Amino acid sequence: MSTPGNGQFADTESLSHHVAQQCEVLGYQTTQLSGNKNALMHSLEISNKGDSIAVQVKNHKAKTNIAQVCKFSEFLDLDSSDRFTSGWLISTSGFSKPALTHVRTERPSNLKLGTCTPYGIRWNYDPQNADLDARDSDEMSCSQAGPNDQAITYIGVFTCKGGVGKTTVAAHLAGAFALQGYDVILVDLDPERNLRKLFIEDQSSEDETASLYVPAHRKGFTGSTITVLNAEEWDEQQYPEIKIVICDCSPVLNENPARFIRRFDYCLVPTTLSPLGIAKNGDVIIRTFRHIRSMNQQADMLTLINCYNDDGSFVRRNRLLLNALEKHIISYQKEDKKCELINPLDAKIRRNDNLLYWGFHIVDGTKPRLAFNEIFGRSVPRTDFLQLAEYLENKTTIRELKKTGDNQTDPSPSIEAAA
Repeated sequence: MSTPGNGQFADTESLSHHVAQQCEVLGYQTTQLSGNKNALMHSLEISNKGDSIAVQVKNHKAKTNIAQVCKFSEFLDLDSSDRFTSGWLISTSGFSKPALTHVRTERPSNLKLGTCTPYGIRWNYDPQNADLDARDSDEMSCSQAGPNDQAITYIGVFTCKGGVGKTTVAAHLAGAFALQGYDVILVDLDPERNLRKLFIEDQSSEDETASLYVPAHRKGFTGSTITVLNAEEWDEQQYPEIKIVICDCSPVLNENPARFIRRFDYCLVPTTLSPLGIAKNGDVIIRTFRHIRSMNQQADMLTLINCYNDDGSFVRRNRLLLNALEKHIISYQKEDKKCELINPLDAKIRRNDNLLYWGFHIVDGTKPRLAFNEIFGRSVPRTDFLQLAEYLENKTTIRELKKTGDNQTDPSPSIEAAA
């Protein structure tokens, strides 16, 4: 029944039948939705003792990612889905680390994640069974392996103009990796030294170390640390446990030390969708790319949309602005293939008041924290930065595949699809 490269089953329908049989063994009545338009979001409906459950199956070789989990979770919250008491998302390949981190921090009460095995469904997340967090064997301790499993991953965050959220992106991307269990170093290359201000409690202190402890969201695990250093303080030999270094770069490109520029695996350039600034932003982004490439031949250079307005009334305007910005990137790709505009379907940072008011502790004297606090049980920034972290980890996987001779690439969806 299985075929290489296509999940464990010949097709999704075969997996759906297999899961239905397992549910029937557990005492559920099942209804297959093959050929039904509802099957786009769920493959089965099962019921037992007053519970009505939507079941979606994923028959992929790759692990089910955070975007797929969020989409199914949003489906369950639609008014048209109010007949369901909960939903099960069943995967043949398990779930990515950011996806599991997302559900284990937000703890949705109407969602279960499970991996289909020949012997039954092994639950990865069950809101009624918190002990799963401690015994899940899918995840290695992050102290044992970074995204590259070997070397340190260096990420540089640059600016195309003032006010695009460079420092906010650098800090919260570090937070997303910390939530997954990585200790992270933030190197502050910006002369303004805003990172230090945002990670210390006493703003008058000259010697307080800028840092943040991110508690673990799973029982039996310790949390992770984010430590802010300047360029002179960072020494790889002194931090052998560190696998991720994120640099908040100077807006004056020539002021960034060449030794960091040469090490970057990824260079992120956040930008906003401004009608008056698109043309200017595009030119500045290209100049930034060219400067980086003059010293670093291997880095993936990525433009990230920050403060993205995902309100439905902005769909047409977003599409037009994205297409205008994409033209600049496509033009530059003729001379440099290792750059791209990240499709907002894959990763973006949505406009959010938590991020807007991040750093308020500088004013009110409270302890520093990230803008991952929840509103009505959810955190938009946390979800977005976990998805960005996953995007970068997937780029790492793609690069490793290329090293082993796999030249097949999965084409990215066009910006048009983001509408």
